[in-house]
Amino acid sequence: MKKITVFLLVSILVLGLSAAAGATAPKKVTVLKYAHMNTDDNFAGQYAIFLGKRIEELTNGSVKVEIYPNSQLGSLVEQAEMISTNTVQMHHDTWGNMGAILEELEAFDTPYLAKNPQDAIKLSSVDSPLIKKANEKLIATAGIRILGSVYTGSRNLTCNFPVYSPKDLKGVKIRAIPAPIYVAAVEGMGAIAIPVDWVDVPAALSTGVVQGEENPPTTINAARLQDLQKYMMDTKHIIGIGPFMINETAFQNLTPEEQKAVLQASAETVEKFNKISIESESEMIQKLIDDGMTFITKADGLDIDAFKAGVDAKVAVKFAKYNDFYAEVKKYLGYN
Repeated sequence: MKKITVFLLVSILVLGLSAAAGATAPKKVTVLKYAHMNTDDNFAGQYAIFLGKRIEELTNGSVKVEIYPNSQLGSLVEQAEMISTNTVQMHHDTWGNMGAILEELEAFDTPYLAKNPQDAIKLSSVDSPLIKKANEKLIATAGIRILGSVYTGSRNLTCNFPVYSPKDLKGVKIRAIPAPIYVAAVEGMGAIAIPVDWVDVPAALSTGVVQGEENPPTTINAARLQDLQKYMMDTKHIIGIGPFMINETAFQNLTPEEQKAVLQASAETVEKFNKISIESESEMIQKLIDDGMTFITKADGLDIDAFKAGVDAKVAVKFAKYNDFYAEVKKYLGYN
């Protein structure tokens, strides 16, 4: 009887161990924190959401992306520093602001650098030789990898009064992104540049700290700046490209399959949202007009040549160190 009991106990133990061994181990899930300055309904906020979802889908949930929009985790400069230190793992920004991490990146946001969105997209593609070179240096010096970039719209000046030439902006305070290339752009247009972080722009406009700002139509609409500004000038002084990126340590900690999924999701995001942005820009301008903004164009007397001349002169003085880069851009885009 004792032998039978022992045999049964041993059998139960063996079966239990076999079942435990055969049970599925808990799946490892990697969480990537994604910080950015935009609201979820902003165009850039939407492509962040899409990118995060595609990464989760393509990795079958082994990589999850937690998004922290609207500068929840800090200012633009602080967010750029956070991705370098791996405090957050993903981020999207402007080239100009990323100059705080790698100075020469700001040159990609030089006013009037590209003649149209298609050329700006070509220049900022991860396949562009200029971006490849910058990406290698960014990885080596700051531990950040550029995954892609999206056309976010051409930046236009807005004010509460009509502006036709740089003379109209003399003594006028215009908000600038707190980065040297954007400050130079606003100054070159004839205004006094006041650096203000994005989350503070509506309050700055409401209280008169600044009298105007400059942004793509999608961003203007997402923040309802048409409720605060009555005129939009078709300056198109910067063709906005938003790079998105990942911390290199975080990227290398992913499995090869997960890395491939991240790169595929990034390529899909670029293709999908570049198309949306280009196709919807004119519709967004019309929406702002319908909401009460007056849109001043060259046909209305907007002196684009004067704005460009003023900005070019400012860039020539402040950013002569990028002359070789500008020559490379002209050659690559066929502007020579």
